[in-house]
Amino acid sequence: MIIIKFEDGSNEICEISCKVEKDKFYIRWKWPKNIDIVYVMKTDNLDDFSLDNADLESAKLYTMEEYREFNGYCESIKDINQYRYYVFPAIESNDDILLVKQDNGKNQIVVSTGKPDIYYDIKEVKSLKNLFSRDKKLQITIKSEIPLHKDVLCYVKKKDSYPVNNKDGISFDFTYDIHVGVNKMPEVTVKKDEYIKVFIKDVDKYGSSYRLKQI
Repeated sequence: MIIIKFEDGSNEICEISCKVEKDKFYIRWKWPKNIDIVYVMKTDNLDDFSLDNADLESAKLYTMEEYREFNGYCESIKDINQYRYYVFPAIESNDDILLVKQDNGKNQIVVSTGKPDIYYDIKEVKSLKNLFSRDKKLQITIKSEIPLHKDVLCYVKKKDSYPVNNKDGISFDFTYDIHVGVNKMPEVTVKKDEYIKVFIKDVDKYGSSYRLKQI
């Protein structure tokens, strides 16, 4: 497969969207006037995708005729996860189909195939040393059904009472991505009159994608 550079906006894919319907989802976009074939690529949302290093054999050729027949690009939902889909314009030339490199973000979308549960627990780490200290150490454990970027969650610290949302106190980011299963985060040291809770960091961006519950 030959990749050519995206010269201007005349052939760009834009207005990409996704709709989940029962056990399937449909990705739709606005087709450029002179384009009737595209390449669709699927990656895990945690992957650092680069077209230069991508497995181009995994790209799926999709025509406007198929798009009209299925009312978009359609796939069956087989698991609960988050994937990133890229739709690249394609051009026929000399018995080959060229992939037009578009990296302005308008041709990509994150698809959530379900609303996974994220559970967390916060316990104090007991020790003789802590009995005579003004501080206490807390262990945050997060259990997730899917992998998460470290920027999805945060923990918030507040004096005298537990915070009620991600703005109610001082917010801290996690330093590591969260993997499927049980994740023990680095211990947190706070004053004995301080309390912490875990929240979704960007509610507008991620609030509808996950269910966060405290154990």
